Amino acid sequence: MAHISLDSLIYFGSENDFEPIDLARPLKEGNRTILHAEALRECARIAFSKIAYIMPHAQYAAFTEIIDDPTSSLRERFVAASLLENALIASRGSFPICQDTGTALVYGWRGDHIDIEDGLDLEELLATGASEAYAREKLRNSQLGPFSMTEERNTQDNLPAGIQIRSVPGDKLKLVFVAKGGGSTSRTSLTMESPAILREDRLEEVLRARIQALGPSGCPPYAIAVVLGGANPSQTLYAAELAALGLLDALPESASGDGTPVRDRLWEHKILEIARESGLGAQWGGSHMAVSARAIRLSRHAANLPLAVAVSCAANRHVEVYVDHQGWHIQKLVPPVRKLENTVGALLHQVSSTAPSVEISETGTAWLEELRSCAAGTILLLSGPVLVARDAAHARLLKILETEKKLPDWFIGLPVFYAGPTEAKEDHATGSFGPTTASRMDSYLEPFMGAGASLVTIAKGSRSLEAQKAISKHRGVYLAAIGGAAALNADRHVRSLSTIQFEELGMEAVRVAVLERMPLIVAIDSKGNDMYRTESGL
Repeated sequence: MAHISLDSLIYFGSENDFEPIDLARPLKEGNRTILHAEALRECARIAFSKIAYIMPHAQYAAFTEIIDDPTSSLRERFVAASLLENALIASRGSFPICQDTGTALVYGWRGDHIDIEDGLDLEELLATGASEAYAREKLRNSQLGPFSMTEERNTQDNLPAGIQIRSVPGDKLKLVFVAKGGGSTSRTSLTMESPAILREDRLEEVLRARIQALGPSGCPPYAIAVVLGGANPSQTLYAAELAALGLLDALPESASGDGTPVRDRLWEHKILEIARESGLGAQWGGSHMAVSARAIRLSRHAANLPLAVAVSCAANRHVEVYVDHQGWHIQKLVPPVRKLENTVGALLHQVSSTAPSVEISETGTAWLEELRSCAAGTILLLSGPVLVARDAAHARLLKILETEKKLPDWFIGLPVFYAGPTEAKEDHATGSFGPTTASRMDSYLEPFMGAGASLVTIAKGSRSLEAQKAISKHRGVYLAAIGGAAALNADRHVRSLSTIQFEELGMEAVRVAVLERMPLIVAIDSKGNDMYRTESGL
């Protein structure tokens, strides 16, 4: 009895969704199609270059829907408008959509009649093209290679890439190129559940907890994918990754129990409703935590029930390519059209009419006292110098504190912005500049604040109770920036950026950035009030 495999049901849209790529046409020898090595390398370079600046149309539409939704709060409309304006700026090709230009991922389905010239390795050719794109476009190198279980360094070329190629029948090669940031990847979860949850009330209870746990750190609005079942856990995760990209949209909505996977639209509506009820919204509270959902059910072993949840973030960057004996074709990616003239400007005017402007000074603490007076949920416009430091720099600074019993003078006095910007292109003060996830630095807060540093921190997403207590104890303030607005920040709100310490850490070096009226929200105020816990009802 024949069973339908997941890979045979991959959805690539219609021919009208694609346009030709000017690459060397494959050779046809009998029933074999032979692809040129240079064409494969160049295809990967083109694809990863494109998705650094342009996203699928559905992502722009999602931002516009939030802006147009009369039930959206001003905060949520402002975040969505900022993300749309960010997309418009990025599409000009100077600033990548997000400062986290991601892990280079390729999912592929290679027909069994496809060959590569001279027997060259397909994965190596695609990885080489990806590396060329990151180098030419000055995209951020985020990959760390290990020396041992506890030691590592930046690989300097954003390799290795994550490439999965499956063999399928036919004479076509299908590829999906994805730039996946660390924030959204870290929202992925896999658990082995009891089959006892296969009741509507129990499954909804489990999903409510998992969706609530996604939080705002992965840069919503999200596309949420839930996959239940799987022959093994790796298949479950694989299906979740594909579903979040819309590649399983053509799955049947019902099956006969023969093992064919199904897509359940009723549960997709329930997932969206659970996300809406979370109150977390598009980062700064609201009802648009998710803009789409996919619910996929796979076959399973009678004793096992894997459950995977994955998301694509606001910077949902991917593009599809296929090649057959007739040539190369790439999914059309069209820059957004501004339908709401000066949308961000109009919303910023609304926000700024009540938002205080705070000017940081390297001498005096008037600005700090002003921030301490702002309640959680206050939007403000911040200007002046800030330190830029994240994971690797914080680890080094903690070692200095532990050995020397104090922190360097240069680390005390200014706000700390958790960020790792892209490399600046010629004639630009900075590359794309946006926040990284705050919670990864939570364990550093108490020792650093106790030593007089990190009293004001800037990042994205929620923080732990440990961090909340440290902020309250030391009368600190945590300001949340909009995740996924890195091109907008670079173009409008970062006036200069210079490295001052740990240059060898690359994108994790310590810098000083001078901000100009950057919109931020007080996520945790000096009394310990936490906007995210209030919004979500925790």
